[in-house]
Amino acid sequence: MVIVKAILSNFMAFLMAFVMTIFPYAGLEKPVINTKKDDCKLLVEMISDTHLEQNEIVRPWFLKKGLKNLAKAKVDVDAVVVAGDLTNYADEPSLADYFKIIKEYSPAPVVSVAGNHDINHAGDRNKTDITREQAKENFIKYNNEYMGTNHEDNYYSTEIKGYKFIVLGDIVYNGGNWDSMTMGDEQIAFLDSELASANGEPVFVCCHWPMDDMNGQSTIWPDSGILLDRNPIKDILEKYDNVFYVSGHMHAGIKSNAVDEKYGLASVEKVNGVTYISLPTYGIVNIFGNPFSCNGMQLEVYDDEVIIRPRNFVTNKWFTNSVYHIDLTK
Repeated sequence: MVIVKAILSNFMAFLMAFVMTIFPYAGLEKPVINTKKDDCKLLVEMISDTHLEQNEIVRPWFLKKGLKNLAKAKVDVDAVVVAGDLTNYADEPSLADYFKIIKEYSPAPVVSVAGNHDINHAGDRNKTDITREQAKENFIKYNNEYMGTNHEDNYYSTEIKGYKFIVLGDIVYNGGNWDSMTMGDEQIAFLDSELASANGEPVFVCCHWPMDDMNGQSTIWPDSGILLDRNPIKDILEKYDNVFYVSGHMHAGIKSNAVDEKYGLASVEKVNGVTYISLPTYGIVNIFGNPFSCNGMQLEVYDDEVIIRPRNFVTNKWFTNSVYHIDLTK
């Protein structure tokens, strides 16, 4: 209902975001992903909100097909990020299916993030009878089995090709929240320490929830972002150079650069030195931009810049009017 109100109250922005983004929508011949330059140091494919659920066959196929296409790439993919809402109702069979799919089909290590649907929606619509605490433990268990790790919580860090990926998660405070997030002092201190250890190299903070007021959040889905009075992490992010904050949750489509300039609705924006990346929903429809499923972004790290190219992982088409070049601090 909140999203419907946001669309109605910002209807012209909603309509123009769609119209100004849908064209051009350029295609590339298979095999896919032949866009990076020769001196690329890290290639990351990023999606969010796969929303797998039992007895629903389309979304698992979307995920399998997208990962299969990555395996056909002309260049090596170094990592895949899935920024939360892996499942729709936090049920263990759907979570098991997600990890089975990425293990079988992904050509690169997958960095998985727990979203509100993976924990806080336990019990939603009577799809499962587990508690939110049990849903959180299930994510930790399956993620550890996949990664070969022994993380004790749903927040953790990992390195790929020498680059640090820091994953954040809801601590399930007093039984958990429905759609919001609580980090707690221990996780905030963990984030600060991990960012410091990156020593100025590009570092990727992966969290399902967007930062409050970033990427047009207050227009697209009011009150859906991380509340900074409860989770004061924005100042921590801004202490360090070359921080990239990757989120999903908003179900907001890829938007052209022209939409950013006219309406301030940006898929990618750099504010006070931090680059905020808002990923579209992969499994279901999107709003305020391209509405179709299976969209995400490719991120390329170079010596002096990071290039972010939105694309569709199933059709192998690229959004040529929405490419971002982010200068790195040296």
